[in-house]
Amino acid sequence: MRTILLACLGMLATNTVASGAELSADLPYESPGSTEAFLDVYRPDDGLLAGVPTILFIHGGAWYAGDKTEAPELLNGLADAGYGVVSGNYTRSSPEHSSYPQVIHDIKAIIRWIRTEGATLGLSPTIIATGPSAGGHLSQMMLTSNGVELFEPLAPPIRGYQIQAAVPFWGLSDLVEQAESMGSSGPLAWFLGDHYHSESADLYAEASPITWASADDGPIHQVHGLTDPLHPWRQSHFLHQRMLDLDVPSEVMYFNGGHGFDELGGQNIAVQILLEKIPELLASGRTADLNWDDSVDVADLMSLIDSWGTCPDLPIDCPADLDADGSVGVNDLLFLLRHYNPV
Repeated sequence: MRTILLACLGMLATNTVASGAELSADLPYESPGSTEAFLDVYRPDDGLLAGVPTILFIHGGAWYAGDKTEAPELLNGLADAGYGVVSGNYTRSSPEHSSYPQVIHDIKAIIRWIRTEGATLGLSPTIIATGPSAGGHLSQMMLTSNGVELFEPLAPPIRGYQIQAAVPFWGLSDLVEQAESMGSSGPLAWFLGDHYHSESADLYAEASPITWASADDGPIHQVHGLTDPLHPWRQSHFLHQRMLDLDVPSEVMYFNGGHGFDELGGQNIAVQILLEKIPELLASGRTADLNWDDSVDVADLMSLIDSWGTCPDLPIDCPADLDADGSVGVNDLLFLLRHYNPV
């Protein structure tokens, strides 16, 4: 729950990433109404280990540009580090056609695909969303809008649509504030299908992640440039403060730069931030409901017992390590029993 100023980007850039990941490209996913329902899956070239969380990358491009191949160094770098990575296209807007809320439906449909079809590729249902700019906004929406009927037209998969954490890069959390302070011409109006005015204010609020934030949301780590000319740093600050008010684990990392991975110091910097923060986020978001069925019961108790002992090395997740000390033991059992509430 900290605010971090990243001043020495060069210190993070000492390691480079390889690009030997296994790619399964242009896989279709189901999202009625979508014009871009295809995704790519990146996996380690030596195989994906069971229990490794899935990283959902959501590309940027102001909701009207970009595609799933946008950040190859980042996508391959995360897969080379052992993660399963999914990068999907989504319906893009234009001056003639709004993409809202279809784009939200599309990303939710990718989450659904990961937890259904993706299992055949070894993908874990534990999902961390990340992405830059418009992808940052959409990552925030995936974190905060779980269970909102407007955004989930398809029946939820097993374990639902809730993601476990988000790492947005220079996203937008409050579209009302953005429109009031920066204007709503161009991509923002194209995205929502209207300029900002008194009669469209509710629409702008509806499309804002901060509107849907709740105490049930997963942890978040945001990254934002202090001199970003497009999405001011305060956009991350607003959501950060809202999460802290809700007692949701939240951090925001500011850097001395503007908008984009080049301003950050390169995609490799983003990879290293993600590799550092994902284990911390998962640890801070632990819940005794190990199978996510809204009940802490015998199934969760048996899952904890099955995991008893030392947790595997990262990047494999260890959900039963409820106190995040690197092992599953008596303290974790006592924590689960304190929350035991079979329905």
